[in-house]
Amino acid sequence: MLNFIFKPHRANLRAGTPDPQKLFVMLKLIPQQEVAQGRPPLAFALVIDTSGSMQEGSSPNTGSKYNQQMRDLERATPNQGTKLEWAIRAAHALIDDPRLQDTDHVTVIHFDDNAKTLLPLTPLARKHAAHEAVESLRRCSGGTHMAKGIRNAVQELRGLPAHVAKRMLLLTDGKTFDEEECRVLAAECAPDNTPVIAIGIGDEYNEHLMRHVSETSQGRPYHLHNMAQLRDILDVEVGSSVREVITDLRATVSTVKGITLDSFTRVYPSLADINVEEAPHHLGNIAAGDYTVFVLEFTAAGLSRPASRVRLTQVGLTGHVPGFQRRDELPPQDLFVTFTPDENSVATVETEVLSYVQQRNVDRMVQDAMTQAATDAPLARQTLQAAKGVTHRIGNTPMTRLIDNALDELDRTGTISSGMRKTVSLGGRTRTIRIEPTSKNEGVPSEHEIRKLTGA
Repeated sequence: MLNFIFKPHRANLRAGTPDPQKLFVMLKLIPQQEVAQGRPPLAFALVIDTSGSMQEGSSPNTGSKYNQQMRDLERATPNQGTKLEWAIRAAHALIDDPRLQDTDHVTVIHFDDNAKTLLPLTPLARKHAAHEAVESLRRCSGGTHMAKGIRNAVQELRGLPAHVAKRMLLLTDGKTFDEEECRVLAAECAPDNTPVIAIGIGDEYNEHLMRHVSETSQGRPYHLHNMAQLRDILDVEVGSSVREVITDLRATVSTVKGITLDSFTRVYPSLADINVEEAPHHLGNIAAGDYTVFVLEFTAAGLSRPASRVRLTQVGLTGHVPGFQRRDELPPQDLFVTFTPDENSVATVETEVLSYVQQRNVDRMVQDAMTQAATDAPLARQTLQAAKGVTHRIGNTPMTRLIDNALDELDRTGTISSGMRKTVSLGGRTRTIRIEPTSKNEGVPSEHEIRKLTGA
């Protein structure tokens, strides 16, 4: 089913001490070749905000061929430049995407003061019905009660077989009146293997909520500067869906006495924290054609171990293989480390593993800086500069540019605007990079820097 690597950031820990020691472990997965040839059945829930603010206009950026086509279309169809109109066009394009098959399914749901399922889960063989449902979005308007729309989507997708790759595409431009219920419903999506792609438009929506909803469900958050970006986002999500050849992957983590699992994070191709309190741990779907990388953070403490080689943890994986209509279980993978008094051995680290840890830490530093900017601009700048240094060191150019933009605004205005905060807070979740394995340790931070960055 899967080829995977289970590798710690260091092979040695200090012997003879009960003091806490951190261990970061990379779980790197890629579907086997025969599995990668399969394709899952797909089910999309389009959950679209039709509140009054979505009826307002949206001006796309200039420059691209696609944007020029949209401007030409707007000139040909007066008064059709609202945010809702852009959403309708993007939804029509998704339904007609040539990568989708007649046996794939779609449901269309709107929410404002209330929510209504405009199209129950329907195979794309009935595209005409799907297009009609999308067109009917024009007739809706009201407030923003997002949880009502999410609930309808959960009900539509619930009960589908686990091998189906599901997506809830959630689009909103405002603050909802039922935030806490949104959080509760998002928690139901992870065990049901329904990642939420949370797409926020403009400056009014709550980016913390959108981030939470997407992360809790193992989805992704996006911030739209303008509606012309929506088509590209849906294009990416369709492409990811058709490549997900392992669905509903779950991990069971067992540890020996004195070892605790502190965090479990998907780091690549996008960031999402996994609930360590819930076992088995829901890892979502795995796409063919690239690695999916997770980082597990452990603490060894309370036991003074003599010099010896010790098995600290064991990880087991199970998941559905849609191409073969079966659920597979991989043999448990053991992780051994050596406890040694040799300080040089303890100081040796794996660059690849640590680089993934650093990408996780960059996100946390950036989130801290966004909060600090409201009350302490110099501290926010210092935090962003530290994060930028890490991204530069590991070669994450997209994230470096994002941080540079935030630093530039902070220097010019003394603060960080709502739009920039949303761009950085959500954009950073999809700007991680794959690290190529290397045996070299150039550019790796010192042991003191590692402890500072990771809280060890």
